[in-house]
Amino acid sequence: MQRTKNIFDKIGSLIPGYQGYAERDGRRNCDKLLRNEISGRLISCESIIKNRLKTEVKNNNLDTLQDLEECRQKLNTLSDKIKYAPYGESSFFGESQIKEDELQKIYQTDHDILLFANKILDDIPNSEIADILLFIDSLTSMLEDRNNFIKRHK
Repeated sequence: MQRTKNIFDKIGSLIPGYQGYAERDGRRNCDKLLRNEISGRLISCESIIKNRLKTEVKNNNLDTLQDLEECRQKLNTLSDKIKYAPYGESSFFGESQIKEDELQKIYQTDHDILLFANKILDDIPNSEIADILLFIDSLTSMLEDRNNFIKRHK
């Protein structure tokens, strides 16, 4: 269903180049929403780890506290890195522009990161600490590859 044009759409259609600007702005908003969603999933994982920490303290099982705290810290840091990662778009008047196929690759990577974050959230309650750290390292690597790709193409 196509929405009717409001006054801003009508004015924007009269300004040369505005439509491309509006599309970029929409992409930026969508990109931000997606990264906030991924970050939220990782915060949920962090909450699960916090609950495990509380359980271990109650059970007087102090051997795993340091490892669980390391997992919690890494999840927190990764959540922030994802939340504040560079946008998958270039500035409107910038010298170099990210091409459409490059944007598609970035968006596909973002989608893969979301799917992996969902898998972590599903698996983390029953996972061993070593597996959780492996999940975090894999997701960190995916994010670094994404960010490096953006840096090379901006």
